[in-house]
Amino acid sequence: MNAEPLLPAPLRAEHLTLSYDKKIVASDLCVSIPQGELTVIIGPNACGKSTLLRTLSRLMQPQAGTVWLNGKHISEYATKEVARQLGLLPQSSTAPGDITVFDLVARGRYPHQRLFSRWREEDQQAVEQAMRSTGVFELAEQPVDTLFRRAASAGLDCDGAGAANAAAVAG
Repeated sequence: MNAEPLLPAPLRAEHLTLSYDKKIVASDLCVSIPQGELTVIIGPNACGKSTLLRTLSRLMQPQAGTVWLNGKHISEYATKEVARQLGLLPQSSTAPGDITVFDLVARGRYPHQRLFSRWREEDQQAVEQAMRSTGVFELAEQPVDTLFRRAASAGLDCDGAGAANAAAVAG
C-alpha cells in the first residue's frame, strides 16, 4: 500500500485491485495523474500497465477500488463526457488505410459535438491546433498509411510510425 497521501489531481485511483482473465495483476494500487504533466508507467511485461490504463479510462472495471475524475466517481459520468476529458491511445492503433491525417484527428472531435451537428469553425480550429502541436499539420491531406514513406520527405524528425502515432495523439 502507498504510504503517501494522494495529491489532488483530475484523475486518481484509490486502492485498486486489477485483474485480467481472472488473474489479479495488481492490488491496493493508488495513483494520481496530474493535469498537464508527463506521467510514465513503467513495469515488466504482464504486470498490469495496460490494465491500469483501461481501468483509469473506464474501459475496464476494477475488481476493487475507486477511480475519480475531477473529484467525482468516474461511473457518474456519461461515456461521452469521459471521452471529452480523457483520451487513450493503444499501443498499436489502426485506422482505415485511406483515411487522411486530418480526418483521423477530426475523429477526436466526436465527443465534443452534438448528435447530427454540423462541423463548426471551433472544430476546425481545434483539429488544426492539435495537428500543429503534434507536428503533423503539414501532413493533413496525406493518407495515414503513407506516413512511413513520406515522413522523412516532409522534414519531420520522426519515422513514419512516429508520425502516425503523432497523428493519433493529435486526435
